Amino acid sequence: MSDTGRSHTPSLAVIGALLFVAARSLDSAGTPGTPASADPAKLSSTDRETLAEVESALTVQLEGSGISVTSTLAEVAAAVAYVRGRAEVPSLTASRYDKVRSTVLESLGATSAKGATIWPPTSQTAVQRFGSWNEALKAAGLATNKIGRAKGQLRFDAAAYDRAIAEFLADCESRGTATTYKAYTEYAAEHKGKVPSAAAVRKFYGSWNAALAAVG
Repeated sequence: MSDTGRSHTPSLAVIGALLFVAARSLDSAGTPGTPASADPAKLSSTDRETLAEVESALTVQLEGSGISVTSTLAEVAAAVAYVRGRAEVPSLTASRYDKVRSTVLESLGATSAKGATIWPPTSQTAVQRFGSWNEALKAAGLATNKIGRAKGQLRFDAAAYDRAIAEFLADCESRGTATTYKAYTEYAAEHKGKVPSAAAVRKFYGSWNAALAAVG
């Protein structure tokens, strides 16, 4: 997918952000420390290219801030190696990403930065770049958020409903379209079997406006 017209953040820099935040999320969840295999020197050529794009973004963002690009990049490299060195591939929800991202921005002193070039970018930027949150996770080599059920069980749980609406809102933002019930009906048809139907959403939340308010 071309970078042109999507956002100013290169795709690889977005991937780097996903991996960095995934590692931070694991760390804050009390996951055991970095495994022995988490050696930045062993990263693939693609991951090294990712770090190069992250370095470019940080160089512009941190100019004059007094924060070292080198040390920050080293943290990102260690985080990527941490994720790659895990036996179980981690996943990450868009809401969790944005929550951890806010703490990262604070540490980088970038809470008041303006423009689409801010790193790490928002989850919406990742959705815009790759088409959906799960596609962004796939591009980063992370586990996707599976929505589904065993036969005879409830198809979608509460978290799946919230996630479906959140990703729909991000999709509308990227397209510049209204977040109407009709628009979600069309969105659900395009993602049939992966998100709740429009009727199911309205029944679950009580109304379409309540659904929007629940994840707004």
